[in-house]
Amino acid sequence: MTSHPTSRFPWLTGPPVELPGPLDRMAERWWAARPRTRTVLVLAGLAAVLLAGVTHAASDPHGPPTSVLVAAEELRPGDRVTSAVVTRATWPAGLVPNGAVTDVGGTVAALLPAGAVVTDAHLGDGGLAAGVEPDRVAVTVPRELLPDVRAGSRLDVIGADHDGSVGTLAPDAVVVGVDEVDVWLAVPPDAGPTVSAAAAQGTIAVVIRPP
Repeated sequence: MTSHPTSRFPWLTGPPVELPGPLDRMAERWWAARPRTRTVLVLAGLAAVLLAGVTHAASDPHGPPTSVLVAAEELRPGDRVTSAVVTRATWPAGLVPNGAVTDVGGTVAALLPAGAVVTDAHLGDGGLAAGVEPDRVAVTVPRELLPDVRAGSRLDVIGADHDGSVGTLAPDAVVVGVDEVDVWLAVPPDAGPTVSAAAAQGTIAVVIRPP
């Protein structure tokens, strides 16, 4: 025996729901329209939604999307920049570091953590790499995490180690460059990954040494 729909859905019983006047008139016009007209209206509505989404993406406060190269793994000085170790990603233009490169190629001169944007300062023998001593590597720390420093400043970098203990991650680090976003520090090679990880987590502090 088949039960009546209203026995399973009691809210369907009773008089029809009365719509507000404007909605009722719109519903009447909708159903009075030809099927082709309704199809055109639906497609126009979908197009409007898609256009709104594109406009919102283009109005990102950090700027339009920009293609950059990022390290797929940690790259150390001497590593070659090939398509096997970097990938393309889309970043808002306002967040892209200065000197970001767009072409695959070159040799790494400063430590490049996985996920970091490849810049010309990471490559070759010039630029920031020229200020890095042979027994050091260069890492970046967001400028907002540090006090006002300049190239040549010497710091002790403090933060959490891989085991969670807090201590000195890189004694006598040297500032080799400062831009609008990052501060470049020359640190011992074994301290590079730890300093980069602490900087990415925002758990870093410094003690400024006297000149």
